Amino acid sequence: MSDELSTFSTRWSVLAQMHGDQPGSSWDWFIRRYRGYVAAVLRHLGFRADAVEAATEEFWSYLFRSRAVERADRNGRFRSFLSGVVRNYAKSWRREQQPAHDGLAGEEPCTPADLGVDVDLWAAQLLHLSLARLRREHAADETALRAFFGLPAEVGGEARPRLRATEIAQQIGCKPNAIHQQLFRARERLRVCIEQEVATTVGDSPDLREELLLMLGAVGRARPGLVTENGSP
Repeated sequence: MSDELSTFSTRWSVLAQMHGDQPGSSWDWFIRRYRGYVAAVLRHLGFRADAVEAATEEFWSYLFRSRAVERADRNGRFRSFLSGVVRNYAKSWRREQQPAHDGLAGEEPCTPADLGVDVDLWAAQLLHLSLARLRREHAADETALRAFFGLPAEVGGEARPRLRATEIAQQIGCKPNAIHQQLFRARERLRVCIEQEVATTVGDSPDLREELLLMLGAVGRARPGLVTENGSP
């Protein structure tokens, strides 16, 4: 896989390759990164567990057939684009599958977009990608943060039991009296990773600062203390 695909999460120039001459690596990259987000949105829209699994598997075929990536507004925000595509897909999938499928809730799952929920779900996805970036660059930091804050392994997953600082120090091979400095540095580095991930979805547009503040706020509400307050959003 190219450095561009492994480093940047949603640049439109990379997504455009999904309908190019050799789309395989772009699709593999997209599915690997956003499968958890698609499943989280479907769960929020009322899909039960078995339906989530089936619908998530079929989403990528829908995305390809719809050619939504080609028709997308390249100046818009990627999270709005992907959220809208998943919601439209959910309506279509439910219409087609519900008569023969008992895995859906009885209510109509696709209500008008709830901005607050969409932001929270995307912030969870952004945190997932940022932690993966942190792991590539500073594996011990990622391990320490997941253990200290009880972070789930997947987007929208259940929180894990939090470990004590001394347990984390033993796990990552750090002296107990240095673990809090380690955690502080890890939180600072995670903030940088979040800034980098947001930049890949918005680029240098005037929306960058607004989007960054929005995402940092959402992550902070969901996981108080996880990101430092310093920096230059």
